[in-house]
Order: sequence, then structure tokens, then C-alpha cells
Amino acid sequence: MSSSSRLTVLVGIVALTIWVFTLKTLGRILSFVGIRLFVLDAEILLREVERKYGRKISLAENPVWINGLRFVVSRANEECPDPLVFGRWMRRVDLIDSVLKPLVHVEAALIRNPAIVDIPVTRPVFITGTGRNGSTLLQSLMACYHNVRHLTLSDGYEPVPLDESREFDLQWRHQRDCRWADKLSVSQSALYDLRVYSHMLSPDVPEECTFLLSKYLFWGQLYTFDGPYGGVSWSLSHPEFTHKAYEMFKRDLQLFLYYDQNIAGPASVPSCRFVLKCIFHTPFHYVIRQVFPDAVIIRVHRDPVEVTASHCSLLRGIHKGFPTRIDDNFEKIGEVSLKWVTMCCKQMTSEGRDSGLLDVRYLDLMADPLGVCARIANAVGLEHDSDVEQKLISHLEKNPKHKHGVHMYSPTDYGLNPTHIRRDLTKYCEMFDV
Repeated sequence: MSSSSRLTVLVGIVALTIWVFTLKTLGRILSFVGIRLFVLDAEILLREVERKYGRKISLAENPVWINGLRFVVSRANEECPDPLVFGRWMRRVDLIDSVLKPLVHVEAALIRNPAIVDIPVTRPVFITGTGRNGSTLLQSLMACYHNVRHLTLSDGYEPVPLDESREFDLQWRHQRDCRWADKLSVSQSALYDLRVYSHMLSPDVPEECTFLLSKYLFWGQLYTFDGPYGGVSWSLSHPEFTHKAYEMFKRDLQLFLYYDQNIAGPASVPSCRFVLKCIFHTPFHYVIRQVFPDAVIIRVHRDPVEVTASHCSLLRGIHKGFPTRIDDNFEKIGEVSLKWVTMCCKQMTSEGRDSGLLDVRYLDLMADPLGVCARIANAVGLEHDSDVEQKLISHLEKNPKHKHGVHMYSPTDYGLNPTHIRRDLTKYCEMFDV
């Protein structure tokens, strides 16, 4: 990050801190006299986006999606009662920035370039599992390979410019990446304990698929209310729309390849492989295989006791930034985190050691990251040469474990019994040797 960017982030942190304090204080005062601020309404948000960008969101005509948006909005108002005005304001910003505005961008680009849907997405790699399992490290290491395409932070927030004349402007894309990284780094640095997070926000760091699929399935928004299981609860109850959402997600990937082709040249597209990562993919392995028949799914396995405790700590940290009623309810955080880990472990157990799935142990990844990467590269068809090896070593040296401090957590802090967790997930632990 340049010195000017550091200054921008520092100024932003100070400004955001003052804004947070002001909103919290104002919320307490106004709630005392019965006045509410930032009460969310789905239709009002849609009209605001239409007025700002001069375009309606066509997906809003889908009754399942619009009811999903209404559900998220009602949960935001419910989980952020007065005086949690700041929580509602944060969710309003999040819904516009990560759901509604990107939809406007993508739909406009598809109208301009209908041939995008004919571009093949060849053998994408999906990194899944319970989360808090080393998957972020693995994704960053896989990004060191030749002809690999990962998602960036801005791919989710601002995938394409609304201005058609800037569609293939490489400078605009770089400025976009830096702008979003600086903007979101302010929030991350001001609101969260960096020891809890696996990576800092940067224009060059591989990002998760959560931002892309949240446009359709609201994963990120629901996660902040009910933890990881809550993040997929709506998707699980709407399987047909979830399949449609993955098809739209594929369309997003085709859109990125289209822009890459027009900027870097057609030769960059046929050999390019996406390496994608998101914990919320795990319940939908079957959908991934339907939409991407040649996909490679890598499941990363870790001791479920450690995973659950780490999820609790992460969710607790996120609620510090997105305050809700769950904020200080440690037992509730433990309950929703364990529900997610249990569901994922039991599903992966039922899948067994399928030949179409590649399994990686967290302990092996930590002990021998280069060896694990070489094994994966051989299995998925990526070239592991001396240049890649040097990039892997360089990444590991620049990003040692506990780079931002030791992340301490215990399941007992959240009312969880480690013995009971292992007992209930014995079959998973034995099958995958964790």
C-alpha cells in the first residue's frame, strides 16, 4: 500500500470511528423519544438504486429473489432494534454495495454483450469445507500458479463499469481495485480485531465467492445475523432458485473471462482456470457438479472442535462491526457455529471419498504447504515448476502464521463441550483422519 493510501486509510479510520460513535449516541437519544433512523425497506432500496443508476434490476421481477430481499431487510430491522442505529446503517450500505449495485452493473453488461454466455468456464477449482480450515491460505497459494484466475474484492462490488466506454480500460480496473481495497480496509481496520481474519483486504489478494453469490442468495447478509448456517438457510429452503443462482454465478465468471479476453487477448481465455473459494459452497457440491460438470472440488478438513471455536471467535468479531442482538450472547454464537460445522461434516461424511473430490488435511497443509500444493497441482492439471515454487515460498515468507498476532479461542467460552463435539462427529473425524 502506498504512503498516500495509508494516509487515506488512517483518515478514514478516524472519520469512521467518529461516525460510529455519533450514530450510536444519536440512536440512544432518538430511541428514547420514539424516533427511528435507517429503518430498511426493500422497495425503497430498489427505487433508490434505480434513481441513482437509471436502470431497474430485472431480477427484482423474480418473486423468489424479491421475497429473499424482503426477508433479509426484515431480519436487519429485527436484529438491529433501537438503539442499534449503526447496525441498520451498516446493513443498508452493505445491501446497496454488495447486492443491488453489482446487479445493476452485471445486467447492463449482459445486455451490451449477449455473447458472453458462450464463453466456456473450463475445469474451475472450488475450495470448500467447514471454513476456518486453512482454505484462505490454500487459495492464496493456488493463485501463484500459471494461468490461474482468482476473484478480487472489486469483482464482487463493482464487476464492470456502467460507462460502456471504460469496459476495456485496464487503468480503470486497477483504480477500481485499489479504491475498493482502500475503502474496505478502513472498515476492517476500524471495526475488527485483525487477529481473527485470515487475510487483509488488498487489490492483489484472492477473494472469496461470497460477494458474487450474495447478489443472488444473500449469503453474506444472512451470515451477519445467524452465523454460517444462517447464511445458507434461505438457499437450502429454495433449492430450485439456488441452482438458478449458480447459473447466474457462472455467467459472472464468463463476464470476467470476456473482459480478460478483450484486455489481455483471446489467448488468455482458453487456458485460464478459476480457483474459487467459499465456505458456503459446501452444502451445494451437487449443484456445482450440475452447473460445472468438469469442476474440481477440494475439501479441506480440520478438527471440528478447533473449527467450531474459530467460527465462534470470527462471528463474535464480525458482530463487533455489525452490532446485533446476538452481539454478547456467547451461547447463541456457539449454537449457530456448531450447527454449521455439524451440517458440513455430516454432509462430507455422506459424500465419502468420492473420486471427483480431492481431500486435504489442515495439518498437512500447515506442515508441508509446498508438498500439498504440488499434489493438488498434479491432480487438477496445473504446472508446478520452479517459478511457481519460488512464488509459493515468497508468499509463505511474507505471510507467516499469526502475522497479525495470535488468535486465541476456546469452545468452552461459548458453552460448547469439546468431548461432545468429537463424539457427535466421530465418523467424520475417523474418515478424514482429523
